[in-house]
Amino acid sequence: MIPVSAQKGLVAKVNNDKALLEASQLPVLERALGHGVMGQRQKILRAAVATGIGELRVEAGRAVNIRRRDLAEQMLELKGLRGKNMSVIKHMRSRIEQEQADFDVSGARIHAVRSVHLKLLRDMFTLLGTQTLKAEMAELTTALRQPGIKLGVRKAYGQTFERLRAGLQKAQAISGEIQSMLTGTFRQLNAEYGFSLQAPREPVLARYERDLDLVERSHNQYMGVANTFRLAQPEFADRLVRALATRLRVVYESALGEVELWNKSAAAQLDAQLRERRRNFGRRIEAIERIQQAATGLDDRIAEIATQEAAIDQLDAKLTELTGHLLDTPGGHKPAEPLLQTA
Repeated sequence: MIPVSAQKGLVAKVNNDKALLEASQLPVLERALGHGVMGQRQKILRAAVATGIGELRVEAGRAVNIRRRDLAEQMLELKGLRGKNMSVIKHMRSRIEQEQADFDVSGARIHAVRSVHLKLLRDMFTLLGTQTLKAEMAELTTALRQPGIKLGVRKAYGQTFERLRAGLQKAQAISGEIQSMLTGTFRQLNAEYGFSLQAPREPVLARYERDLDLVERSHNQYMGVANTFRLAQPEFADRLVRALATRLRVVYESALGEVELWNKSAAAQLDAQLRERRRNFGRRIEAIERIQQAATGLDDRIAEIATQEAAIDQLDAKLTELTGHLLDTPGGHKPAEPLLQTA
């Protein structure tokens, strides 16, 4: 406990009296708050930044690893063509084109899964969206404006929060369904095409139910018998609902933001790896064409791939250096896992 005299502190600051200011103990309290509250806030922010950098590091490493693996596959394929005649090279091109056609057909299946995913996602957005919250607040306002003594106000208030909690629980059930679908689809694509897709962490909406509980309890004081006659005044009821809506909007926007981040993380992974695989087919066919056009094309392409592999190694080392530097801060935690994950 720090005994502080706020009156002395105020007078000291107004009169610029350093001795009186020290006697008020206000500077001691300010230093304690600075080291305590602000220090704790810095620690939390530092941990959040470290987590974000770590996740970015893993995602960037995954992209680099995909490119490295594609170059290794091209190198193996091209070295196998050394000394082969043109008919073998032509057969190789036909095989690559068939692989590309098969891959394009799989795009229809991915699109179908995405359509179901997006429909479920829209249902979640509806449950957590502004319109749903507005509708609930409008219904509560109507109940509060009913004429007569407001004996049923507490019941209407409680029912509003029951519906809000039920909506969050339904959204959580839908997110579980989407997560299962993503996990299954990603596992299948990883097995078929050698991707390194990983379903992001499912949003946990239970924490927002706890926020609803806190909001409900903090506003319960206005629903008691002592406020019966105040609630009979439309202006008071409207102010109460507006204040409640403001707090609830923060809760719902946070939940919606978490869902959007989860969805974007999954979509970005899939789009990046599909795009890279399509580019890879184009590069392989281009290499075959160059070999067919010039006798020196094979060795030139192999040398180019070796150069690209060296550039990828340099990029990987730079990523490790930069993220390591960002994480090397007081209180920071360097992740123990390597940058690249084996696909």
